[in-house]
Amino acid sequence: MVNGQHVVVLDGLHETEEVLKAVLEPRGCRVNRIRKPQPGHLIAEQDLPSIVVMHDDDSANSSHAQPGWDEIPKVVIGSVKVPATDQAEQSTRFLMQPFQYAELIDSIESLLNQPRSLQ
Repeated sequence: MVNGQHVVVLDGLHETEEVLKAVLEPRGCRVNRIRKPQPGHLIAEQDLPSIVVMHDDDSANSSHAQPGWDEIPKVVIGSVKVPATDQAEQSTRFLMQPFQYAELIDSIESLLNQPRSLQ
């Protein structure tokens, strides 16, 4: 199901990374946590994540620091948002704080199972 895919947690809690690693890595999904990506520190195209998990406080700047990340599906944790109905927003899930890890995992799995047309 998630074999060979890559989830990146932008900032966020260390516990979030640990829970996702415990659940997703046995299924073959890499999980990494990146703290405040800088525009000069580019991630190679082959290492682009399948999903980005971020807090809404970080979403305005962090995901735009990397080329190609605007098109990557995201799980945004934070305040309530009303997603637009355009194509890009269909690949974004919003979780309100406090959130349950089961909700986060369900959102990630749902996005990982969606057909993607990035390349």
